[in-house]
Amino acid sequence: MSGKQIKKTHSCPEKRPKNKTPKNIHSKKRKTKKHIRYIKQKEAAKKRQATRRQKILFELGASLITLTIVIYILSLFTFSFVKVEGYSMVPTITNGEWVFVNKLAKRRRFKLILYKDPESKETSVRRLIGLPREKIYYKKDKLYVNDHEVYERFIDSEVQRAKQSKSLYTADWTPRQQVIPEGKYLILGDNRPYGIDSRDYDCVDEKNIVGIVEMRVLPIQNLKQF
Repeated sequence: MSGKQIKKTHSCPEKRPKNKTPKNIHSKKRKTKKHIRYIKQKEAAKKRQATRRQKILFELGASLITLTIVIYILSLFTFSFVKVEGYSMVPTITNGEWVFVNKLAKRRRFKLILYKDPESKETSVRRLIGLPREKIYYKKDKLYVNDHEVYERFIDSEVQRAKQSKSLYTADWTPRQQVIPEGKYLILGDNRPYGIDSRDYDCVDEKNIVGIVEMRVLPIQNLKQF
């Protein structure tokens, strides 16, 4: 070995960089958390909205069912809608039209009534002409009540046309019982030449009168109050 003393050099190890998380990573994490919270809030809001909608629909359905039941119960005792069958009430009401019937209205002369046939159970509309304890008859196209003439304005045009053709719109007629019994009513169709009414089946019993026809409701263009 040479006389020179060899100096040992010790190399310093390289310094490792410290594990530092960059700011942009923290920022991204915050944004991701915010986005997740937003999505969760949005989903929760949708669920609440769906729950509210279901509740509203349920309450609406329950209300409609309750209303339907109430209307049905009321209709049993107070009113009904009926489709007219036949042509006995032409020209006032014709076949296929719908009418509103008030079951509580008072029965007065010339009111339209809905009555039920006790045998067939079918309902029909006719006009109330004679009341209990009245004497009714027709002579020369005129109605007489207790021997006094009573004007029937609702068939006036038909009577005038019949007069022009030298015929009668309502043929001379006297009921089999000159005085209408208690609890009975005499009814006629406005279509006098062809209507089927008390001239065919006598007076109707009070218990078979369903109610008073107050309005034609359908077809809508023919809406009319009687």
